[in-house]
Amino acid sequence: MITIAVPQMGNDLFRKYMKGKYVSSLSRAGAVVRWIELADPTAAAKEAASCDGLLLPGGADIDPARYGQTPQPECGKPNALRDAAEFVMLDAFYRTGKPVLGICRGIQVMNVQAGGTLFQDIKGTAACRHMDFRSRGRSIHRVSVTDGTLLSRIIGSGEHEVNSLHHQAADRIGDGFTAVAVSEDGFVEAIERRDHPFCLGVQWHPEHMSRKSQTQRKIFAAFADACSK
Repeated sequence: MITIAVPQMGNDLFRKYMKGKYVSSLSRAGAVVRWIELADPTAAAKEAASCDGLLLPGGADIDPARYGQTPQPECGKPNALRDAAEFVMLDAFYRTGKPVLGICRGIQVMNVQAGGTLFQDIKGTAACRHMDFRSRGRSIHRVSVTDGTLLSRIIGSGEHEVNSLHHQAADRIGDGFTAVAVSEDGFVEAIERRDHPFCLGVQWHPEHMSRKSQTQRKIFAAFADACSK
């Protein structure tokens, strides 16, 4: 059985609902989730590295201090527990060479860990809807995927319809990464690490669309397939 490490997101009712979307999406791809407790970052990294893959899920904003900025009023309250553990987990996982998939907050963790920065809030400059929780199960804007990339091999190059549940986005791209998809209004929607066989981050939430969308299911299927090897 393919086992995917996922940082613990919490156990209140809302987070149980959100966690269920990752579990069901990975289950359809033939993988199971191992929730990693985060109180001890070193232990969390060791346990995660024993799994076949790492999925960094959505969640709270990252502390701007991690990318050299002071918090703006629009920035949400960081999750200190996740911030402390996920960067250590990601660094440890890179050393294994095993596949990594980042979703929403996950793509931002990947970018910041590599020295990149974030827009702390895009609502004032975005021309598309980028935060629409009510429409989480359906597409609300398009993204353009670059040809010749890992993402294009998974879902195809050109335009795709996605949902959107974020108010932040990658700004300067971190070392070793390339932006491989952008939204209609020019924000980075996916990045890949160039020296890694499968290291992909997407800004949208395929787990909320995967039950009905064959395109979004392909992301989890490709991730699980890479993990199986």
